[in-house]
Amino acid sequence: MAQLIVIRKVVVGAQYLTATVQVAPDGPLYTSEDLEATTRIYNLMPSIVDQACMGDGGTVFRDVMGDTEVAHLLEHVTIELLARTNLAGDVSVGRTWLVDEPRRLYDVQLACPDDALVAGALSSAVWLVNWAFAGGGAPVPDVDATVAGLVSLVSGLVAPGEQEPDGLDAPVGGADGAADAGAPEASDGSGAEDGYAGDGYAYGEPDYDEPADEDLPDRGPSMSYKVL
Repeated sequence: MAQLIVIRKVVVGAQYLTATVQVAPDGPLYTSEDLEATTRIYNLMPSIVDQACMGDGGTVFRDVMGDTEVAHLLEHVTIELLARTNLAGDVSVGRTWLVDEPRRLYDVQLACPDDALVAGALSSAVWLVNWAFAGGGAPVPDVDATVAGLVSLVSGLVAPGEQEPDGLDAPVGGADGAADAGAPEASDGSGAEDGYAGDGYAYGEPDYDEPADEDLPDRGPSMSYKVL
């Protein structure tokens, strides 16, 4: 499956997980460039259009889903997955902004009640978006199975010193949308010289100040959230 979006860097902070994602040079930057792919995402999770979305000229995602950045769509897919796990708290929050236009790099920031849960949801969202924009096809991702896998992933984690579980109830992997299927891949021009991972997530403490809403470029303040 062609990779439209690749995760280049993940930073876990005290409140947020911020992922730098790269859109393929020959891929669409906006959902309006491939409405069939955007519709595939809608068909997988119709309730995505009811998410609140501030900053794109509307109040809910349905107002902008047909003409917004693919990276912004990725944010909302991740929020939808997090909300469906019932493990992310009462409100799942995210925002997206452009950080490097020539290299098509965006930062996607998500509230992070559990770093494994949010990283898994983001990776699964990357898989879903890549599937949709690669023409769809069989097998069609099973969103419910993906969510169940995320729940099992988190419930299967143990604190240091606790007994390891025998295994997860539902493995996160395979054709239904693996939580690790969006892992970064090496590619020419990936930006590895600037600290962006080419063969795996680059984890670390934030090395920058999170931008204030008024400092965000392009779409300006973008606060998206799903209230359960």
